[in-house]
Amino acid sequence: MQNKLQLLRKLLPWLTSHKSALFFSILVVAYVAPFVVLRQNAHFTINDNLDWITAWIVLVKSGKVFALTGTINQMLGELPRNCLPSGFNVITWLYLILPPFRAYLINLLLVHLTAFIGMYLLLKHYVLPANHQRWLAWAGAASFATLPFYTVYGLSIAGQPLLFYAMLNAYYDRKIIGSVFIIIIFALYSSLPLAGVFILAALGLAALYDYWRHRKLRLKFWGAITLLAGSYVITEIWLIYNAFFSSGFLSSREEINRLLLGQALDWHGVQALIVENLVNGQYHAVSLHKYILGIAVPLALLTGWRQKREYKGILLLLTLAVSISIFYGFRYSEFFISAVAGNSFLNSFQIQRFHWLHPLLWYTIFALCLAVIDNIRYIGKLLAVLLITLQLGFLFGNNIEYDLVLKKQTGISVIENGWLYENISYGEFFADSLFKKIDTYIGRPKEDYRVATIGIYPAITQYHGFYTLDGRLNIYPLAYKHAFRQIMAKELDKNQFWQKYFDYWGITCYLFPAELEYYEIRKSYQLKLNHLELDSQAFKKLGGEYILSAAEITNYQESGLEFLQHFSEDWSVWEIYLYRVR
Repeated sequence: MQNKLQLLRKLLPWLTSHKSALFFSILVVAYVAPFVVLRQNAHFTINDNLDWITAWIVLVKSGKVFALTGTINQMLGELPRNCLPSGFNVITWLYLILPPFRAYLINLLLVHLTAFIGMYLLLKHYVLPANHQRWLAWAGAASFATLPFYTVYGLSIAGQPLLFYAMLNAYYDRKIIGSVFIIIIFALYSSLPLAGVFILAALGLAALYDYWRHRKLRLKFWGAITLLAGSYVITEIWLIYNAFFSSGFLSSREEINRLLLGQALDWHGVQALIVENLVNGQYHAVSLHKYILGIAVPLALLTGWRQKREYKGILLLLTLAVSISIFYGFRYSEFFISAVAGNSFLNSFQIQRFHWLHPLLWYTIFALCLAVIDNIRYIGKLLAVLLITLQLGFLFGNNIEYDLVLKKQTGISVIENGWLYENISYGEFFADSLFKKIDTYIGRPKEDYRVATIGIYPAITQYHGFYTLDGRLNIYPLAYKHAFRQIMAKELDKNQFWQKYFDYWGITCYLFPAELEYYEIRKSYQLKLNHLELDSQAFKKLGGEYILSAAEITNYQESGLEFLQHFSEDWSVWEIYLYRVR
């Protein structure tokens, strides 16, 4: 008993001195707790998230994680290995050693934990270094860490604060060994085309500006940038090999045409897009900063002109954020899209992705604004606490699980981009038992036949080990896209939207019946396809035997199909009609 009392006496002073760290750490734990507790009953973004994770699952099942060449035949025909994710990526390793859901969940936890620690280190050492600002650093870190990141992108966004902390260490010649480790980990756990290119460009511009201003070559800072670039050369060797050394195929991205997709905007459209991006951000790089921009920034600018360091920091970062939004809008202007229409690389490359730096910028701005507001005489601390409470409340409201509870209890929903979640849990989406029934009914080794789906994501069948003609990847052979198109050529002729989407975007290699309005058809829709015209010979030529349709095909015989069985379960959002090509 006495030992316990002594331990408590030692612990209490520590808890008192670290109460901010403890409080905001508990908040971050509370944010991710529903996903841990609910597990496969939790809800996650489907588009560009759950429909994307099977790229890792297919890669792992192929046994070619570290092969540089060769083909993988579980999706999109004989798919070149270098179309799938890097073997030198932490997410790949998670799926290599863990079952799919556990890998997904561990990745989610690692992403949010890194965001929390990285933002705290950045704020504590380089943004809010004073001891009395420590609680604001924890508050800013918790705010950044409770963003609803697309965790399939790893640390591409969530790890930026930690990376920039390491880069600033190199700039000021501090903690070099630890910083080297951080830089290498970031390259192993992020994406070069999604974020790395733009981070390297930003760092390179900063280094050039620093040299121009001070006429001093900071070798360790330049070395850190070079280390990041060199690490990406290794971790993204499959992408680099595909781009510069492989002569095996033309990419499906060759036919991306933003002009024909209708993405080109006139001047008024560009202005509206700039304002939209500045106020609300972009959902892939979600920042949920409109209260920061609308309340914290004006209040800090009006009251903080005496605090020159913080004031200058806010103005600088705000200028960068606005500039990125302007560039984002300009990327979709008629002038720019028309100018690059003849260049397949510039036409397909997402050059506007500097906006992936927005979350880091906005939450650094938020921390600086809190530091200014905290110094307002008499009411500063109260205002800072209110702003932190408002922002964290908004962020928790944008956690789908908390929003569902709030909506159920009060009828109020505060979530932004709610359409992304489609109110389907992980377990409902992948529907294990339903697809096991289909597998049992077919009763053949999955590698002996090929399937395609209508009205459900091919990711679902790939998740369960089916070999699919359809799929979704950023890059796959253009020749395969053309061959797959023949299956539904008549359907595309009847629906201009799907025709443009498939022909001029093409990343989504799905079957698109003209009668469909969405990717997915739930059981509750009770939708039937009455006029489907598929080319069964083109389907068989690619090796296809079965079609799994979420909608009943009433005229299946006209497409050379044979109806086999209807599969449904009371709990499932899907029902599947199984057809075989005659």
